[in-house]
Amino acid sequence: MINKKISRAHFLKTGLAAGAGMLWSRLPPARADQSKRPNILVVFADDQTYRAIGYNNSLVLTPNLDRLAGEGLILEHAYVASPICVASRASIMTGLFPQQHGSVGLDAAGFQKNVVEDKRFPTLAHVLSSAGYDTAFCGKSHLGDPKLYGFVVGEEHKGFDDTEAFAAARGFLESRKGNDTPFLLWLAARQPHVPLKPAQQWLDLYKDAALKVDPNFREAPPPESICNQGVPGEHYYRDSTFTDNFKNLPSGPPRTEAQIIEFMRAYYAMISHLDHQIGEIMDQLQETGLGDNTIVFYLADNGYHLGNHGLGNKITMHEESVRVPMFVHGAGVNARGQRSKALVSTVDLFPTLADLAGVPSPPGLWGKSLVPLFSDPETALRNYMVSECVGVNGKTGQGHRMVRTDRWKYVLTDTNDEALFDQLADPYELDNAIPNEANVPIAKELRTELMAWMQEVGDTHAPPR
Repeated sequence: MINKKISRAHFLKTGLAAGAGMLWSRLPPARADQSKRPNILVVFADDQTYRAIGYNNSLVLTPNLDRLAGEGLILEHAYVASPICVASRASIMTGLFPQQHGSVGLDAAGFQKNVVEDKRFPTLAHVLSSAGYDTAFCGKSHLGDPKLYGFVVGEEHKGFDDTEAFAAARGFLESRKGNDTPFLLWLAARQPHVPLKPAQQWLDLYKDAALKVDPNFREAPPPESICNQGVPGEHYYRDSTFTDNFKNLPSGPPRTEAQIIEFMRAYYAMISHLDHQIGEIMDQLQETGLGDNTIVFYLADNGYHLGNHGLGNKITMHEESVRVPMFVHGAGVNARGQRSKALVSTVDLFPTLADLAGVPSPPGLWGKSLVPLFSDPETALRNYMVSECVGVNGKTGQGHRMVRTDRWKYVLTDTNDEALFDQLADPYELDNAIPNEANVPIAKELRTELMAWMQEVGDTHAPPR
């Protein structure tokens, strides 16, 4: 971390100006030798919603991430398999949905039994390790010892500001000098997960910032099942929107606009610190000569509400909860400086990394390789996207599900209430379009798609008749 005090203006100037000393800005657009398998760096944030990054929200200061994304390919419509930490991470590692791999909420026992003990499902770390990649893990696992689910080296790091995790990652990269074996480095940050403890220099970046809440902010959620973050039938809110820096923030609703903005300052400050750490890693990639043949993926395990719909935390099927920032940069990415509107799922990461490593994916994965998008961002991967959060108490068949097309989102709640949102006309999901008779065919079509998916993944929830 930098010790000197940094002003907001200085941060923007030094982070965004061309030739500001970020060596990775000179990385080439693509691999010259397509036969050489690329190194893979996955940087994974915790609880970062898609609006909390500079290229989607100019109030969030992330110059390093913005430049990486601007030199790479932004995946605008990236959705998690499940907007809750353990279930989401297990889905990314296995390429399966929670009801398939067994960890549907915050309990990793199902994943550990099916993957570690019974060896029913290989992880992407298993596949790449077997393919000759040196695989390493640094940061927050949430699934147990990463060496037990496929990584050759690595451990979980507990620090809230990721200092230990980034130090371990830098040590791994330093050890790669002169080593031509391709590697997978999985860097799973804890930021910006609560408790928020930003150093003052990062908090100062937002001291005078004119932060504002979104149009769908509410002081408290409506008493509708779509907002429930507990077991079916409850009106329970797993907010945890607190920070050690600010003791006057309530842990649950109601919360005022001023209170949420106070939280946002600390939340954005943590993201700016993470951005700085990522810039240092990218510098090191270039300094060690690894950058020319490294492809970088950035994403988050789930989003965060920040007071939208009256909620904190995640778990629901709202965009703030289920949609995350995601981009890819570096070797093999020819579509530089573009945004893809393709519907992308975090379960796509497994087949994508296998594709880059030149090995087949295990059978039965729902995801698709994203590699075609690297050359043609307009490639249509699928017609609809699915997400679930069905086990906040560890039991399957509960919670919420959604199916989303390029325009519409259909949500089936824990008590079989239904919602339909027009994402083009209503991006903040303020109006449930179900009551409109003209939308009946759309809702019926998406309900049919969701029922087919539920059957495919073994969903035990009884849907509406």
